[in-house]
Parts: sequence; structure tokens; C-alpha cells
Amino acid sequence: MTFSPTLFNVGAGQPSISVCDVNSDGNTDVVVANYSDDNIVIYQGDGRGNLSELNRFPVGENPTGIAVSDINNDGNIDFAIANHETSYVTLLFGDGKGGVNKAPQSPLNIGIKPHPHAVQLKDLDGDNIEELIIDSRENEGLLVLKGLAKGKFKAPGNIVNVGGDPYRGFAVNDINGDGAFDLVTPNQRDIGIAVNSGSIEASFSLTKLEQPESPFTVELADLTDDSELDLVVVTNGTSLSIFPGDGRGNFQENKKTVINVASGAKQIAIGDINGDGIEDALISNWSGELLAIIGSKATIKSYKFRHASIPNPWGVALTDLNKDGKSDLIIADGDSKLAVVYVSQ
Repeated sequence: MTFSPTLFNVGAGQPSISVCDVNSDGNTDVVVANYSDDNIVIYQGDGRGNLSELNRFPVGENPTGIAVSDINNDGNIDFAIANHETSYVTLLFGDGKGGVNKAPQSPLNIGIKPHPHAVQLKDLDGDNIEELIIDSRENEGLLVLKGLAKGKFKAPGNIVNVGGDPYRGFAVNDINGDGAFDLVTPNQRDIGIAVNSGSIEASFSLTKLEQPESPFTVELADLTDDSELDLVVVTNGTSLSIFPGDGRGNFQENKKTVINVASGAKQIAIGDINGDGIEDALISNWSGELLAIIGSKATIKSYKFRHASIPNPWGVALTDLNKDGKSDLIIADGDSKLAVVYVSQ
């Protein structure tokens, strides 16, 4: 695997990254939420691995998480942004040309204490309209606001009990193969696994996976190419664990893979770095270390690396910017205004 790194300017403070086609030109674009600048920046991809700044938009105070989807069903990408140290979420409707307009409900007061961190847009009840999902620490759960027509959400919403404090990076996917999205959260001393009943009420049953160290963030991916989702867990300490999924909503402790990492992991991105059709992962770490995990039917491998101009890797994304079948790496620094994109050659 050979990658060519290029630095570019994003914005200040603990960035979050999403990838999507913002301007409907068939190429993947990159959206970065900048915590200290109170904005998002949209970078237009040209399909050959190059990014150029398209627009910057204010998105309220301290944007700390960003989700993208077409929530108002007009064919254009929209945005939901969690605003840290507040009690609201910002909603923006995309115009399909790289511009945005504030949604009528925005800012949406969600009443979360102490404040929101992460946000996702997923259809939990099977009506083909995405729900708005936000971590709710005080309630030891996830706040779910039902999606309505025209990009609106039903407030105040319902709490899904996950049995702990889902501080950052909860995962949403179908872990038992029934077609309904389930919820997996990093709690203080365990992983909360909330399996969706698949009913129109979107009710959940909870089990827990105990952890010796406090988990910080989690993600779901098929790293072993067996068509079952595996669980990636990064702790506040120096370990990363991969638990194979059994396809029935369980993760197998006795078959887990443990990888030593530097302390301070922040975010996990999923993609296909080597283009073999098996999912891989990229983990950022405030200590300066980046970890690439290469999925395999046989043995999962890991590679550690650093970039001299990115001393505090924070936001990460994996996406194919040059259409060669391999995921390119996007890494944004938590201290400076710099990011780097590694484009596969």
C-alpha cells in the first residue's frame, strides 16, 4: 500500500469529519466541523483525490459531532450537528450545490444534560425516515427523536436505556441480521448492547459486555469477512479490542483480538484501506499515534504511524476520493488548523 500525503487547512479545535456528495456531482466531498471556530467547512472532491474548499457555514456553538443524510427527502444531503456545552442540535438543509439553509426547527432544543457529544441519523423504526439519535449522559441512555416528514423531528423524544454513560462514539447498525438497526454504546465499565425489536415502536432489549478498562469509543465493522459485524472497542488506557460478532447480537469475548495502543484514542473510522473488499479501521490518538487495522479472513494486522504536522490526531475518516477502490485517509489535528489526506497511489 502506497499513499501520498497532502496537508490542507480546516479550522480550529477538536474536529469531526463526515464524507458525502454535498453538491451532487458524483464525487465524494469532505465536511469538517470545527469546535473552536463554530463552523463547518465543506471541501469539494474532484474524483481524483484532490480537495478544494467550497464553503464555510456557522453552525452554533462548539460543534462536536456531525451526521449527514437526506432528512427532508429532497435528494440533497442535510446535516445534524451536536453542539457541545449547550442543550441543542443544529439542523441544516443542503441545497445540492454545496450550500445550506437552516432548518425551521434549528436550533433544536433537546434538553440534554450536561450537553450532547455525538449525533447520528438512522431509521430505527423502519418507516424510511431517519431518527435523530444523541447521547444522553444524565439518563444513561441515548435520546431518540422520531423522524417526521419534511425533515422535522418529534420532541422531546424518548430515552433508550443503554445501562451506563455513553460519553462518545456510539455505534448504530444491524448486529443480528433482522433488518433493524441496533445500538452499541461505550459505558463506564461495560459495553451496552441494545437490540432493536424491529417493531414500529422501536423498543430495545439490553445486554452488557463487561470491560476491564473504561471504553471510550466503539464501532461496528466486518473485519473478518464472515458477513457478521464485529465490535471494535478503544479504551481510555492502552488497549484496543476486536470482538467477533456471531450474527445473533452477541460478541465473543473468548475470540477477541487485543492490540496495544498509545493512550488517548479519540475516533474510529471504517473503510477499505487496501482495496481487498474487507473492512478496515483507522483510529486517531491525541498522543500523535495513528493506528490502521487491516481486516482479514485469517489474521488481523495493525500498523502504527505518525505525521510530523499532525501532533494531536483527532478527527478521522476513510473514503475513496480518487475512485481506485481503496479508502483514502483523512486526519485532522486537534490543536492546529491542519489536516492531512493520504491518497492511495
